[in-house]
Order: sequence, then structure tokens, then C-alpha cells
Amino acid sequence: MVGSSGKEGDESLCNLEYLLVNLGRNQATANRLIRLFLENSPALCQRLMEAVERGDRVAVKDALHDIRSSCVLFSGHCCVDLAKKFEVALRDDQRSANGGHAEWRAMATSLCACVQRMADELGTHIDSQDQ
Repeated sequence: MVGSSGKEGDESLCNLEYLLVNLGRNQATANRLIRLFLENSPALCQRLMEAVERGDRVAVKDALHDIRSSCVLFSGHCCVDLAKKFEVALRDDQRSANGGHAEWRAMATSLCACVQRMADELGTHIDSQDQ
């Protein structure tokens, strides 16, 4: 996989080459989308954590959808996979008698940590573009 640095075998969480191809190699648009992710990802994670704390299944589902949609844009498969697993857990919890929330906090924490790592990587990319 080619990561944000463009080096083969990069252990990147994102595939910015894929983004650039989809944008017709428009680097300015790619950078604008990255900056929007950097600006919005903390609020998305905060929404998720607050919804988990309230036990608000609908708000958790909405936050997961927004996080997943943001991450898929950058081919952030690790974060997308964590969000999908969380969505499956929500569905499974809903089918159970007690609708347990015990694992929600751990899943949200893992997903938000992954989103933060993506943001760090994207921030490094933007910093290198600004030089």
C-alpha cells in the first residue's frame, strides 16, 4: 500500500494517492479535505464519547456513521473497520435482552485513538506541503 508519504510499504493509516486519483490530482482540494478532517475529527470523537457516556444508541450510531464517512475518504481502513465492528456490536446489543453497553466505551476509545493517529498522519502530510 502506498501511504501518505508515497513510499511503497509505508505503514500508513491513509492512502492519499487514492484520494488524489479520485480528485483528478487536485492537491489543493486534497489539502482542503485534509484540513476539514483535522478540524472536524476532534468534535466527531467527542460526539461519539458523549453519546456512549449517555448510552444513546441513536447518537452513537450517527457519530459512527460520520466518523466512518470521514475516514473512508482517506482510505482509512483501520478506522473504518473499527467503526464497522462497533456498528455490529450495536446491532447485537440491541437484539440481546439487556442491550449491554459494557464494551461501548472501549470500542469508542479505540476508534477515537485510531482517528487521532490518522489526524496526526494527515497533519504531518499538510505540514510537509506547507514547507
